[in-house]
Formats: sequence, structure tokens, C-alpha cells
Amino acid sequence: MKFKNKILVIDDDPIQSKIIHDILTSQNYDVCLAKNGAMGIQKAFEYNPDLILCDIIMNPIDGYQVYNVLKESSLLDQVPFIFITSNSDLNDIRRGMILGADDYFVKPFKSEELIITIEKRLRKYLKLKEIGKREFNTVFRISPNGIFLFDGNAIINVNPALIEMLGLNSDQLKYKTIEDFIDTVSYLKIEEKINQCSKGILDSFTENVFLKTKEKGLLEACLHISVYERFSSYSLMLGLFTPIQDNSDENDGFLSGVFGKLKKEKMVVNESFERNLTQVLAHPDVKVECRGHGFFSKREIEVLCLSMEGLPMKQIADKLSISDRTVEKHRANLMEKTNSKNMIEVIVFALRNNLIEI
Repeated sequence: MKFKNKILVIDDDPIQSKIIHDILTSQNYDVCLAKNGAMGIQKAFEYNPDLILCDIIMNPIDGYQVYNVLKESSLLDQVPFIFITSNSDLNDIRRGMILGADDYFVKPFKSEELIITIEKRLRKYLKLKEIGKREFNTVFRISPNGIFLFDGNAIINVNPALIEMLGLNSDQLKYKTIEDFIDTVSYLKIEEKINQCSKGILDSFTENVFLKTKEKGLLEACLHISVYERFSSYSLMLGLFTPIQDNSDENDGFLSGVFGKLKKEKMVVNESFERNLTQVLAHPDVKVECRGHGFFSKREIEVLCLSMEGLPMKQIADKLSISDRTVEKHRANLMEKTNSKNMIEVIVFALRNNLIEI
């Protein structure tokens, strides 16, 4: 199955956004729209686009600020970034190019020119992505554990180990759903969690299930599911089965390697990225809504929101009338739940998984 290339369009002009959307979808691109700079930052982490088109003149967060934040993230720094503006002033164009933007379009522009430029920029970027995909395909093919890709329901691809485990052939699995090879009780246990991954509420989960195999009947296995890639209208997910008796520390190391290659989460937080993201989130016109109820506790949400404003631990403790040690405990819980090394990574995780909205 060939997946569409993903383009994020950040523009506060709904008419212009619709025009660009129609141009790109007519060329079979998967398009995600963000109506302002703050939402653009959130969607970039959540959607993980192959290319970004961004208006410059927006409030309260303009295109230059969006660019500065995203280019400091190791997750997005290689993604082609094209500015779009109605201002043809040479100084503005020069500023954008000095920052490092890949290109610059002045409204109005011809759709043919936009498509040609996008195709040119994508070719170079997709070559870099292809290297990572080849690494994963090698792991996918030789893994002794059963691995499959699915869109939340329909199976997209399975590896040889899973075919052998189920006692079926690849043709028999082409039009199957995950429910077809997991027993009913097991599927009811994981159905809601799969929906939460699809919606961005969960990033991954692990559950023991029973596989329906052709020769051995029901076979108990440990199922690991993680979001592989998000598109504008659906999420592609990875499932991995390991035998219960082989779920050892050594095997955990192998699983970490598999998911590490898939999730592309090589997040490196430097001081510049932390400063830029904090400045954007602390902007007086930026409103934050937390959707993480159920994943985070009420107090953890309060600590997270205040941390997003750039407040130090002492001020957070004073605002919430709790001790510094309690704040530190809640921060530790947030980092543990999101597998993060610091609070900036917690914020990025929450943005990417739609647990907070700005």
C-alpha cells in the first residue's frame, strides 16, 4: 500500500487555506490545516508532516516564530519549510531565507509553480526518510516476533514471523482485520485502547491476548501496539506479538530497538528549543486547553499547564499551595508516564498526542 505524502498548511486566512487544500488534494497529497501559528506548532508534532507551508503574517504567533520553534526540534528540523505571504517586500523575503526556509511564495501564486516546488523539496527529504524505512524493513523482515501494520482495524502488512505464527499465508491476511486473528474476549480488552491510540489519547500500550492460530488453536501472546504515523484522517499503527514466556529483559531490549526505529522519537532538547517553545506557550494571547483527563491526574495537569508558562518550581508550588517537593513528584510522574527526560519533552509529547491544545 502506498501512503500519501503529508503536507501541513498553517494559514489564518480560511479562503487561502481552502484554495491550497484543494490544489494539494487534487495532487493526491494528505493535507492538514492549522488556522494559526500556535495550532500549527501543535499539529506539526502531532501530524509529523513531510513538508510545511506557513503564512508569515499571523497573530499572536507569526510564521517566523513557528519556524524558529520547529527547527529547534530534532523531530522536525529536517522537514522542508516554505513561507507564504502576501507581502512582496524584499527584506521580508531575505529574512525568511536567512532563517533557513527552503522557499518563499508571494500571494497570489500559480498552482503549477507551487506543485513543482513542493515536488522538488519533497524528493530530497523523502530520500532521507527512505533510509530510515529501509532500516525498519530489515527489522520487520528478520524479526522472530510477529509484527503487523494496521490502520486501527484493517491489516496493511504482516511480517513472515506472524504469518508462520498464525499458520496462514500472506494472501489470506490481505483483507483481514485485527479482530479476525484475536479471540473476542481479547479484542474487547484492547478495542478502546486502539481507539485512544487512533485519536491521539494514547501513544502505545501492552496487553496479553489470545491469538487464533490455524494449527495450535488459541495461543497466548503479549501484544504491543504503538502509533507508527499520523495522517489527517487516520493513524497507522504498529502491532508486535511476543510469546509470554519470552517476554524477558533481553526481549524488552529488542522491542525497544524496534519501536525506536519506528517512532522516530530521537528528541534532543537544547536550550534554544526550550526557550522558543516556552516563549510561544507563555504568550498572553495563547490559551491552553488540557484534554489529558484520564491519562494525567488533575494535579498533574495543573503542574503541566503552569510549567508550559515557563514558571519555576517555587512559583508553581506557591500558585497551587503545595510544597516544592510535591511539585517535583508530579513532574516526575509526568515524565514517567510520557517516557520523557525533562518537562519540555513532556510538553512535546502532550502536543503530539493531542493531550493539550493551544
